[in-house]
Amino acid sequence: APTLVPARAPVPVRYAMGGAFGGATVALGGIDALPPEAVEPMVADDGPWVQQYEASGWVETLGHLAAEFPKPGTSSAAWSDFVSGSMTLPLAVVSIGAVAALMVPLVLHCCHPKCRSRTGGPPWKSFACACFLCFGLLAVSGALALQTNVASFETASWQLKRAAGDVDMAFKLAQGLNSSGIAVVADLTRLNTDCPQSIQEYLGDSVTDIITQVNGYLTEVDRLVAALTGTPEQILHLQEQAVEINAAAMWFLAVPWLVVLACCGAIALTVFIIEKAGRKCAKRCERCELPCLGLACVAPAMVLISAVAALELLVGILSSGACLTVDQTTLNYSQASFGAESVGFNISRYYLAGEGPNPAIEHLEWAQVEIVDAIAWVRHYGDIIATTCPQWGMEGAAISNLETIQYSMNESETLLAPGHVYPYYQVTVHDTLCGKLPAGMARAAVLQVVLGILCLPLLLCTASCVIDGLIDERAQIHGIHNFDLLAQESDAENALD
Repeated sequence: APTLVPARAPVPVRYAMGGAFGGATVALGGIDALPPEAVEPMVADDGPWVQQYEASGWVETLGHLAAEFPKPGTSSAAWSDFVSGSMTLPLAVVSIGAVAALMVPLVLHCCHPKCRSRTGGPPWKSFACACFLCFGLLAVSGALALQTNVASFETASWQLKRAAGDVDMAFKLAQGLNSSGIAVVADLTRLNTDCPQSIQEYLGDSVTDIITQVNGYLTEVDRLVAALTGTPEQILHLQEQAVEINAAAMWFLAVPWLVVLACCGAIALTVFIIEKAGRKCAKRCERCELPCLGLACVAPAMVLISAVAALELLVGILSSGACLTVDQTTLNYSQASFGAESVGFNISRYYLAGEGPNPAIEHLEWAQVEIVDAIAWVRHYGDIIATTCPQWGMEGAAISNLETIQYSMNESETLLAPGHVYPYYQVTVHDTLCGKLPAGMARAAVLQVVLGILCLPLLLCTASCVIDGLIDERAQIHGIHNFDLLAQESDAENALD
């Protein structure tokens, strides 16, 4: 019997369909496979894919304010120490905000600051500048909050969703590869029953050998399916958590903005009422309106804004503490979660550090070698079998199935290639969670502290000065004693009634 076609060396083989992978669909296990000329070789990229994480200035600064990040397996007490040890700056912000909130009503009620324009009237220009400053910072703060939310949590959620989709596609392709391989084994097995004895003797052990190779392919595909089982669900779970955090963070970042906006509106409304009110209303509200507003509205708002800013700083500090050694920390927790010799940890280490084996790709590469040999065998003996064993009639179907399998494996290898998988990690972790998130949180906290502790009291004080100026103007125009005379006339009218 002729000798079997020599097996190829186990070298990774990669293909791409016309350079366009995105919308291609393949009928797994069917006969409508791609012709050989439609499959073009694609050279794998050389060089490492791992990019060293470089912490930004914000991450470096905030990370040094954090306590030591807990190691895997540590107790809840270690996590409590990590959080409490990172509270120095947030507690300072809350303390400053509380002291400032207590001082504002006292200053308005006791000191009652006075400020006039150059002509001696109400300081409208100062009030307008304070309003412009507050609303300008409000606009910047709102834009920054939106940008932080979109550039961090929404980006992470989108990247996780895409990664889950790719892994799920690779998993489904692997399942389809198994079905196609079983169909090929069934077709080749029929050679031992449908072909004459002379053809069986001519083929000799080559049929058994190639069936063994295809069964070896099926074994590798089963291992690939096992390596990918559960991974899409885990990534989707992380994506769902990212969506929930995204919604909570949006409200969290919007609270200070809404509170400051409400306080500014209340102050402006008070000034408008005083400016448009009559003399009696103005006199009665002279010492009451803004101190009460400061005590009931502005002071609680300052405390709330300081607390939210402190929490944002805490999030930035905690995330920066983990990000200083993010790659090693991720690998440590992956090892503790999956086990040092597990498939999950080997895959994580391969993609994140470029070290060790990748069971998924290894199984795929060995399965690919087996399929290449099977295609070569069918093509080598196809003409002879078609001539002498017409009742078999499976040559075209077998080759089509094998070529479909080969193309599907190339798609799976493209999805699992390090150059395709690692950017998900780099964008989600390096650029987003350890890049834009800490910096965005820190900037938002700084703006909110400026708005709540500086701009809001400044607006309140200038509004008080404007109200004082309005009352003084009315006193000069109508006479300072007219308020008392009006009050006496009102008392007389009440007595007559």
